[in-house]
Amino acid sequence: MVRLEMLPAAHGDCLWIEYGRGDDVRRILIDGGPGHTYPALYERVLHLPAGQRRFELFIITHIDADHIEGAIRLLNDADDLGLEFDRIWFNGYQQLMAIPGAEGRLGAPQGEMLSLLISDYVARTGKNVWNAGLPDARAAFDPGASRLPEAMLGGDCRLTLLSPDFDRLHELRQHWEAELRAERIVSGDEMALRTRLLRSKTLKGVGGVLGGEQDDAPVYELPAADDADLQSGARLGGSKGEPGAGSPFGSDPSLANGSSIAVLLEYPAAKPEVRLILTGDAWAQVLEKAVVKLLATPGARLDVDGFKIPHHGSVANLSESLLGRLRCRQYFLSTSGAKFRHPHVRSVELLLTTHGGRGKPLLNFNYNSKTTAAWTDEEQQKSRGYKAQFPAGLSMQW
Repeated sequence: MVRLEMLPAAHGDCLWIEYGRGDDVRRILIDGGPGHTYPALYERVLHLPAGQRRFELFIITHIDADHIEGAIRLLNDADDLGLEFDRIWFNGYQQLMAIPGAEGRLGAPQGEMLSLLISDYVARTGKNVWNAGLPDARAAFDPGASRLPEAMLGGDCRLTLLSPDFDRLHELRQHWEAELRAERIVSGDEMALRTRLLRSKTLKGVGGVLGGEQDDAPVYELPAADDADLQSGARLGGSKGEPGAGSPFGSDPSLANGSSIAVLLEYPAAKPEVRLILTGDAWAQVLEKAVVKLLATPGARLDVDGFKIPHHGSVANLSESLLGRLRCRQYFLSTSGAKFRHPHVRSVELLLTTHGGRGKPLLNFNYNSKTTAAWTDEEQQKSRGYKAQFPAGLSMQW
């Protein structure tokens, strides 16, 4: 059994994955969404009995606010919730500096804060969880290598790293120092980082009582378009803003997105019954090159049961050639459409026209919103030969 839930994370990602057989259920968490949707993740954790709040792996794909803020809040609450993590994958300061050829000091505010909290968790538990199970403890790969890094999780689940490669982290590294200067932060300044965490209304934990503080935003209340996470996301990596719906396919300029951790999940590892590609906001060209490494023959397609569309369905993170390398039935689009009006119509059209899987393409949305409602029309689904699912709290199971 493999079960995937796309928790409500507004314009961000928060994926809850369970796998196993019978009573032996293991869990993976990918990202935490923006800070204001964190109560949904907090509440999902509370649904687990206190003695079962253990995760084989927590992946924080990259440093954009709509993926990392909820992760910071969760780690702030980890002790109160009794959470246990066997592995935490995240590329912070230490990992970027470990890439061959790295030099100088660098960082980014939220990445520095998350790194501090992961270090706190390691010190508190005595468990060396940071990028555990990966070669050289790096969630990245050499683009010239013939094989991609693999990691085995408990319960016979294999993950293969599809993004980022070393080149993407090199490019990101060159811009982080400027981001820190803009925020007047010195990399590794523990006292300053702890002070910022304590003062932040968007990054602190709930503290044991869901909704117990007046400044906790309701789960579905979306911030204004000029909110701080939008500004920092546009600034980091030198991007001039989010690519619009008319942008070329595969044209994402965001170096933060290019650094996204993406994986192929296979369960059970010995003879996979389920294969899922889980992408964060990864670049299409990086994903395609990784998929090609997995294919035995040129022109073949990789059979997968599900593909989480990168960057919430932005045209800038999809390409016809990437989709042409996959044979897939189900596609997952995690977004409310807030801020950037994802998914782009052209992206969904590309999914339908390039679909190479058996049976009808199945579109799974975690919101029925202005940007996704167009795909609900039953007559259109019938005439065009696809199916769309929208229920709140949708859980896909194989």
